[in-house]
Amino acid sequence: MSNPMTEIESRTIDFLRPLLAVMVVGLHVRPYYSDGTEMFADGLYDASVITIFRVLFSLAVPAFYLISGYLFFRNLENWDITVWKGKIRKRAKTLLGPYIIWNIIAFLGFIITRKAGQIIKGNSPVDLISLLDERGWIRIFWDRCLYGDIHPPRTSLLGITVFGATPMNEPTWFIRDLMVVIMFSPLIHFLIRKTGRLFILLTGILFCLDLWIPFSGFSSKSFFMFSVGAWFSINGMNMLDCFKRFHTIGYVLSLLLLFAASVSLNSNEWVYCISSRLFIICGVPSLFCLVSGFLSGKESRSTYPKTEFVDSSFFIYLIHTVLITDATHWFLNYIPVSDKSILKFTMLIINTLLVYLLCHCIYLLLKRYLSGVLSLLTGNRSISQKQ
Repeated sequence: MSNPMTEIESRTIDFLRPLLAVMVVGLHVRPYYSDGTEMFADGLYDASVITIFRVLFSLAVPAFYLISGYLFFRNLENWDITVWKGKIRKRAKTLLGPYIIWNIIAFLGFIITRKAGQIIKGNSPVDLISLLDERGWIRIFWDRCLYGDIHPPRTSLLGITVFGATPMNEPTWFIRDLMVVIMFSPLIHFLIRKTGRLFILLTGILFCLDLWIPFSGFSSKSFFMFSVGAWFSINGMNMLDCFKRFHTIGYVLSLLLLFAASVSLNSNEWVYCISSRLFIICGVPSLFCLVSGFLSGKESRSTYPKTEFVDSSFFIYLIHTVLITDATHWFLNYIPVSDKSILKFTMLIINTLLVYLLCHCIYLLLKRYLSGVLSLLTGNRSISQKQ
């Protein structure tokens, strides 16, 4: 069922892209300023880091999945194997190509820094071929758990071991899982058509219970959020209008669940698991409503993001962990800062924005002087290509 995207929907999604990119950067800058064992009750700094940089910013990737599912099935009159193959070919260019390239770049960066460190210490350089033979050539493109991944296997609430390792370029796990979901898009389309809300309810329950296929590349988050976006498009519904109908209760529930997830992090696994996932379910629609309401204001024209900030979001997502977060943190470490919470938190915010702006500047330089290289690195994406 076709239902063309409204102007406010399009503008909301465009505004969200750079905002979500900043949130993703914050997620990866945060470990430089906290060790992940903070407790909400330990003080203002710990509470602020948990609430904003760990729980609130966790909305970014689910929102990207929702947008992807919504746009994947948008404006389709029919759905058959020919349409699916066409979409797969397009995603091979816009997703698979950049995915492979950026994981190679990240691996080369890993080898260079590893060798440099060995040489500085007076040791012999790492034997690259032996390293690859020992740990697997292909694993850098899927899960790098043998290359010092920071996401070792974990146990879900139901006692099932879940392997959540990332590719060599850590943020590309989102693309990996998205490509897996897209491969299952015919099944998702079929189940939505046949069962309607029942399929969404079932995947939502599995998401809240953290129960899914326990292998890297398969996540309940990606399947659920992508399917929610797909459900709106397949049924020809305006997603933003549906969210606005429940915006008041959505705001209230989001705030309550944000507090519950923040308080229970590192203190109660069951409460955190369920409350954090319910927060995503309520928080993502609330984020859409907040942005659309902001853009609907009388000054919205002047606050609408420039094209370059919308276009650079995908590039920033791919590049920001490739040496840049390390470099900015190293640089900022030379600035003397007292141990006061407000100053530490300010440095965390400054580092997040600095990483984002540096990545954006690199994008602008490539766009101006090496547009062909930029096209290769981003899969020839542009603002006119609504992923």
